Amino acid sequence: TALVAIGVPLLTQPLLVERDMRVRTHMGALSRSFLDAMLGLVAIKAHTAEKPMRREHESLLVEWANAALSMYKTVVSVEGFLTVGTYVPAILLIFNHLNQGGETSSILLLVYWVLSLPTFGQEIGIIMRQYPTYRNITIRLLEPLTAPEDENLTAVHNNDHALGDKLPQKSDREHGGVGICMQNVTVRAAGHTILENINLAIPAGQHVAIVGPSGAGKSTLVGLLQGWHRPAHGSVSVGDADLNGEALLRLRQNTAWVDPAVQLWNRSFKDNLLYGTTVHPDLSLAQVIKQADLLTLLQKLPDGLKTVLGEGGGLVSGGEGQRMRLGRAMLRPGVRLVILDEPFRGLDAQQRRDLLSLTRQLWQHTTLICITHDVAETKAFPRVLVIENGHLVEDGEPNQLATQPDSRYCNLLTAETKLRQEMWRSIHWRKLRLEQGQLVQMGTTPDEVAHE
Repeated sequence: TALVAIGVPLLTQPLLVERDMRVRTHMGALSRSFLDAMLGLVAIKAHTAEKPMRREHESLLVEWANAALSMYKTVVSVEGFLTVGTYVPAILLIFNHLNQGGETSSILLLVYWVLSLPTFGQEIGIIMRQYPTYRNITIRLLEPLTAPEDENLTAVHNNDHALGDKLPQKSDREHGGVGICMQNVTVRAAGHTILENINLAIPAGQHVAIVGPSGAGKSTLVGLLQGWHRPAHGSVSVGDADLNGEALLRLRQNTAWVDPAVQLWNRSFKDNLLYGTTVHPDLSLAQVIKQADLLTLLQKLPDGLKTVLGEGGGLVSGGEGQRMRLGRAMLRPGVRLVILDEPFRGLDAQQRRDLLSLTRQLWQHTTLICITHDVAETKAFPRVLVIENGHLVEDGEPNQLATQPDSRYCNLLTAETKLRQEMWRSIHWRKLRLEQGQLVQMGTTPDEVAHE
């Protein structure tokens, strides 16, 4: 009886562990589905996607229910076998004692101890059945700690005194920026080649624009400079240092990144602007609010600088959020690399032009890389890169490339100009502009459209 009470829970551990983990995996997928549905509620309603979401939820729910049913069937089977395997021998032992004419005074004591063994075995079984649950919970909690890390970068974090001045070379300090070099760089992710055989050198302090179709690999290219992606082949260096460990950490500290994916927190307007600023910034908060065109937004907020912006900046519009992100970057001290990845998405054309001009003037001596789909705006840059299908297909001065009919840059510029002429400037479209909550009729004659 004792062997059955202890042995059965031990022998059934692999079955219970596997089924419990399967249930938790499906439960995680189901929870993620709920979160995605809540975050995308507006888009789901706008595209009438309730039925597909319902079908997806039903599919996940059925998988979770089947996994849970399988686990509980196993648990019940183990419980039944354990009960039969402990109580039946105990009862047989009592009958055997009675048949042998055992003393009456000892029968009650025998019954007590014999029936206590199954109870003791059940308690052991309960503890053993709880083990898979606690084991799987612990594994899930420890998963972030097992994520791969750059050993050199970790060593630098653990030894603050190691942050010497290796990265900034003398020539870089004079220009206020960092020199970047990529040699035969190939990036792969999930078996797909994102960038292939990239050779690129950017002198310190140069401003470079990057254009190309969506999904061409533009964001991956600049992601290499922050360590979000690692080359499968080739090398990336900044100054005279390979981009890893100390050099990568130093570059991150000296980088201003403006991207629609940069998180806005459920904190005050002021806290969001100052987020990531650990030392006294080069510009005052008032200067940044003015230069980033945030004064109008600040005047609308009920509590001014103390107004909480909501989860993910939900209380501000997309364009206002972009200006918040720009203001945060402006407050970052000691910037030597500026990365603008579609930095002014959600703003009108004039605002994009003004803010881009302001940004380039503010960081005129800093290495600046700007990813944009406004091809015409890149003509003001001294250099433009064209990325297509993971390859760097063109690299040169924009105005020269624009005069070459067979260049990809010229084709992109022509397509953009044609699109604006045929759609935005066409008199066949009725144009309305939303200003301060009111719809305003725009020009309809060719002269008015051309002027606008």
